[in-house]
Amino acid sequence: MDLQEGKLTNWNNNINENLGGNNMYLDTMFQRTIIHSLLYARRKKIDKIACSENILNDYNKLIDTINLIRLDDLRLERKLEQTELNLNLILDGTNRNFTNDEVNSVKKINECFQWKKERFSDFKKDRLERESYLKEILSCNHDFTRKILSHLDRDDEDFLQRYETYLNFQYDIEDPLAKITLRKWEDQLTKPNEYRRGYKFKFLVHAISTDTENALQNAKSKQIISTSLITDEFQGTYKKSRIGFVYQPNKKNVLLISNSDCYANALHYTEKYVKAEYFSLTYTPLGADRYLHYSDTYACKTMHIEEIEKRSKELQKCVAEEIDGSNAYNEIVLINDPTTNPIAVFIIETENSNESTVGQAEELATKLNLPLLRI
Repeated sequence: MDLQEGKLTNWNNNINENLGGNNMYLDTMFQRTIIHSLLYARRKKIDKIACSENILNDYNKLIDTINLIRLDDLRLERKLEQTELNLNLILDGTNRNFTNDEVNSVKKINECFQWKKERFSDFKKDRLERESYLKEILSCNHDFTRKILSHLDRDDEDFLQRYETYLNFQYDIEDPLAKITLRKWEDQLTKPNEYRRGYKFKFLVHAISTDTENALQNAKSKQIISTSLITDEFQGTYKKSRIGFVYQPNKKNVLLISNSDCYANALHYTEKYVKAEYFSLTYTPLGADRYLHYSDTYACKTMHIEEIEKRSKELQKCVAEEIDGSNAYNEIVLINDPTTNPIAVFIIETENSNESTVGQAEELATKLNLPLLRI
């Protein structure tokens, strides 16, 4: 076993220990459990209102409590919007170099997408119609409690169906589309052995701003790893770091792609995010106590590499001082599983590069037995 294999084996063992031997990144069982818990908590709140002296006087409070389980989900709407854009860029010929089979597959994916998109709107429409009906019969004071329970039962059912619709969206839309779009990412990224200094390149990099030992530890201690696309025309990185690791994306390890910092973090699952009013279907379970939380408007697993490059070139034309931190670089979030390992070490050398930084890059490359790419 060479030095690189030994290091990567240790990393893989550590990550397996951290996950308890189970990869729960894409396991939705935990999310289902949370959803049922939220619905149960809502029932308990409704019970308290029902025990009040006059439930009719608490009508507004009742409706507000029911609506704590949100059917409007801004992150979901944004994801649907971005997915539709990604589909259309292939279908209208804006983004080329797709095979005929791939284009035909995208046409079928788009047909399925349009139906599912309408379903998300239907759930919200049905709730509004039920609320309107409740308001109409309120003055009659006839069997109002039974009508409330009927509305609540339907609302529970709609939310669960909405979640199933989202799961189907992942498996029927997002994954098949990602298989096509990420193929171009893999094809267009420069292979380390093909890189020649001074020539065009495209790399997916994880920039670091720490010492060598901490860099090695951090590279496998978290459940996700944030990377950025840099090219010969644009080298925006986290904290403007000029050193780090090069990664290779694929259909299995890409979680999110954003044309700016999407603030993706593996957050502890605290009470704030258990509350129904904060819950979003697009939170990705990373484990029994963690969710992937992101806030960027245009974050999606299927974003084209051309779109990231286009945005980067637009930023490159701006004066450096006019670009704030979140727009200074893009973010591609990877699942940091045992198969996600650096394929090279990079350093962006400038006139201001000091010997310490260069030495750190050389040390990382030597310890991991990886090529050092001087950019």
